Amino acid sequence: MNNLGKRSRVASSISLAIATLMASPLIAAESDYELEKITVTASKRVENLQDVASAVTALSAKDLINSQITRTEDLVNLSPSLTFQSGGSDNASSFNIRGIGTQSYSSGVEPSIATVIDGVIMGRSGMAFNELLDVQRVEVLRGPQGMLFGKNASGGVVQIITNDPGDTFEAAINSKAILSGTDEYRVSGMVSMPVSDTLGIRVAAFTTERDDHINNVFNDRDVNGSKNKGGRVKIKWQPTDDLSVKWSSDFSERSGECCQPQPRSATPTEAFFLGAVSASEDNDSINVSAELYNESESWGHSLEANWELGEYTLTSISAYRDYNSKSNQDVDGTPLTLLDINAGESNQTQQTQELRLTSPQNQTLTYVVGLYYFEQRMNRDFQRVYHDIFGNFVPTFPGLKFGSQYEATVDSISYAGFGQFEVNISDTFRLLGGARYTNEQLDFEFEREQGAGVYAPIVANQALYQDSTKDTDFSFKVGAQWDMNKDVMSYVTLTEGYKGPAFNVIFEMTSDNTLPVAPETSNAIEVGIKSRLFNNHLVLNTALFQSNYDNFQAQAQDANSSAFTLLNAGEVRTRGIEVDFQARPNEDMMISGGLAYIDAQIVDFKGGPCSPRQVAINENSCGGNSQDLSGKDLPFFAKREI
Repeated sequence: MNNLGKRSRVASSISLAIATLMASPLIAAESDYELEKITVTASKRVENLQDVASAVTALSAKDLINSQITRTEDLVNLSPSLTFQSGGSDNASSFNIRGIGTQSYSSGVEPSIATVIDGVIMGRSGMAFNELLDVQRVEVLRGPQGMLFGKNASGGVVQIITNDPGDTFEAAINSKAILSGTDEYRVSGMVSMPVSDTLGIRVAAFTTERDDHINNVFNDRDVNGSKNKGGRVKIKWQPTDDLSVKWSSDFSERSGECCQPQPRSATPTEAFFLGAVSASEDNDSINVSAELYNESESWGHSLEANWELGEYTLTSISAYRDYNSKSNQDVDGTPLTLLDINAGESNQTQQTQELRLTSPQNQTLTYVVGLYYFEQRMNRDFQRVYHDIFGNFVPTFPGLKFGSQYEATVDSISYAGFGQFEVNISDTFRLLGGARYTNEQLDFEFEREQGAGVYAPIVANQALYQDSTKDTDFSFKVGAQWDMNKDVMSYVTLTEGYKGPAFNVIFEMTSDNTLPVAPETSNAIEVGIKSRLFNNHLVLNTALFQSNYDNFQAQAQDANSSAFTLLNAGEVRTRGIEVDFQARPNEDMMISGGLAYIDAQIVDFKGGPCSPRQVAINENSCGGNSQDLSGKDLPFFAKREI
């Protein structure tokens, strides 16, 4: 399915992630050297990981430090079902879980994988890719998670929990230097202290620099490095035993002469224009004339309050976030001044409110119910300029410039009611259930005009126009959980997922091709066993799963115009097996890792689009610029070797 992705795919993937391997003494959890119990909040209450009836990878701060994980993108090294797909900029990049994700240049589509930081969902993919600062733990929740996590995620959730202020004074400074082909330096620090018996504050900050490591032979400059900095302030106030309030403010910014991809392969004609650059898998040079940049800035505030109402807990999380980014790449990838301006700037703001009631534990019926509101505005400005090729070869001929620019605004509002419950039939057997009602509204306005100082537009001007769509959805979850003995638990769940409608808001769009992309729905069945073996020296968790997606939202490239477009790619299926383990063979060593075998395929997509390359080489399957993609592999989940 070449036109649905820019990277080759493999139908099954196997990976082994060694999270920690330490030959230095560790602090034992018990009097001997048993494994520590891991607690998570995947079900919106503090639970032992081994008691949660779903597939979750939990990574502690120690795991991240020992594996030198400092950015969210690096988490793929510790969770084999989690992959990262780069789109050249943060806005166009995505997380994938079990082969499912949303990699798109459109401003009118939401991610399939949600990133949640301290209970606040990040509305766009670009907001998720940042430094991991003062993190307590990371949880990767696999499969649909809409029952409990605010705005639904049809593929899964990456949940990041940062440290709160403590009761005692703490301070730390950490530095890291990686000296290799991409020299990287990082300094971070934190201070936490009690101000009074009821008030505490925690401040954390970081700065990183990644050296430019790709040589641009056009001007003999090294590029593709970055500089990052950021910080967070957390204040915790507990005026009574029954009320706790947390305020959090954070900011981060990144800049760099980045991120032009290096040529990995080239036709003879392309190789001629690349000049001194030899395209290969290990190529570390480019030859481009454009001004390269990739910059982003993110900041936000959140207020979380928890009231203990007897044995019940009422939680409120209010948040505001702002995210800005701008970038430019050389589209033609050569020293010719053809498509040197392909520049865009985005601004995204969001307000969210979550209200949640949690019942007491250890009752016959336990539950979490809540209400959620999400409002987002995305402003996008983009300019593309094409220089006539004659100006590159005839110095006395000035050449002509053709260019267009567009402005778009996308507004989305979502509100939902959700809940999940557990019925204890006996001491060892429980029934699980959940439901969610979602209401989505999506509006946009778009205008494209001739760029300033150019001879003519690249594509026809488009007068200002608007469109909107609405949708509602009811989804559910059912399951059962059985404690086979005190050390082994098994479960089975059936979960529906939902991802709202979208618009294909891109450079080439016109008023006659703006039909909304239909919502993406899914149903997933999962069977798992979680066990603690050999006197708690080995934790072994296994999950079998199959997820079916209808109206799968995917990005494709039009065979005639080469424009990227958003469409519904029919029915998609992903299935496989996942194994997580943690072992402590002796007091001085702990080993943990994961293994995943995943098969992700397009089940039914007749009349699928052909890519421009397929049409150019007159591929037999592409009659009339369309093809039957049923049975083809799904893009963007790559093979890894053990």
